[in-house]
Amino acid sequence: MAVSLFIVISWFVCILTCYYVIRPISIKLVRFILTSFLCILLSYITCQNLPRFDSLGTFTVAICWLISIRLISLTSFSTTTLLTFQTFLLKTLWVCFPISPRKTAQNQWPIIFSIILIIIKLLINHWIYRWMTKCEMGVSYQGIFMFYLLLITISYVIEIEMVFVRILTLDKYTLESFTNFPIFSTSLREFWGRRYNRIMHTIFKESIFDPIRLEFSSSTIGALTTFIINGLLHVHICFVSLDAESSLFPTFMFFLLHGIACSIETKMKIQLPKPVGWIITHIFLLITSPLVVNPFIDKRPSFVMFNRPLFINVGWIPKLPLPNFCP
Repeated sequence: MAVSLFIVISWFVCILTCYYVIRPISIKLVRFILTSFLCILLSYITCQNLPRFDSLGTFTVAICWLISIRLISLTSFSTTTLLTFQTFLLKTLWVCFPISPRKTAQNQWPIIFSIILIIIKLLINHWIYRWMTKCEMGVSYQGIFMFYLLLITISYVIEIEMVFVRILTLDKYTLESFTNFPIFSTSLREFWGRRYNRIMHTIFKESIFDPIRLEFSSSTIGALTTFIINGLLHVHICFVSLDAESSLFPTFMFFLLHGIACSIETKMKIQLPKPVGWIITHIFLLITSPLVVNPFIDKRPSFVMFNRPLFINVGWIPKLPLPNFCP
């Protein structure tokens, strides 16, 4: 507890230092170097001795990166914008508490629809988890597809919190949605930009893509930089949480390839029929996904054991019957 409190206090001191000491410095490069040094140092300290194969470790690494990215952007690239310390603090910590006004939030459905969606995702997620624990899965496209479904249905946890926030605030505020039916994506740009992991997308767009695009007057440089940093984030997760050093380069290459593919999509400006776009997008995702999914499947017994879904042991929740075969 003492170490955790020390880390929280250290991050708060870092935010104070960035706003009151570093942000007023007139030289952009100096602001960037000083902020980056503080964030890298604190991230290194925070990510020491994290539990292996545990979602807590993955979450901690991601939070450190996203707060650092936000701090570097606000301190280095947004100094012409007048920000009070309260606004600066809320923007920095938004990744931990992604609350937004209901009127400006995207992908918001009526509460009753959200509840129905939570039930469907929960049942599917529990079903896939139980099937995965029953089967000895190798690295195959069937196993990768199951892992993909497990990943996009786990968002029921965030959506439960979203419903509570909307009810408690009389539907004035909500949480940023985690996903927006990524299975319906008809292009890679739509998948990464509008449908998958909306929280990370918001941070990356506001704090990396937009500043870099404005700095170099190039959307291509902004997109490639964003995917490179996203790749480094996931490399760090692989190293810290999964103990999978052999997967570090393939993980990085997955995001680099997708960054290049999204840039090519932008340059070509070809409007494919939606069914054709959907097929091409998901074939590309399926072909490249072994690069990033392999460590999770290789470490599946440990990963599954330490990351049981929420409510998996609640007796009154219906359990869908498991197939008699393994994927």
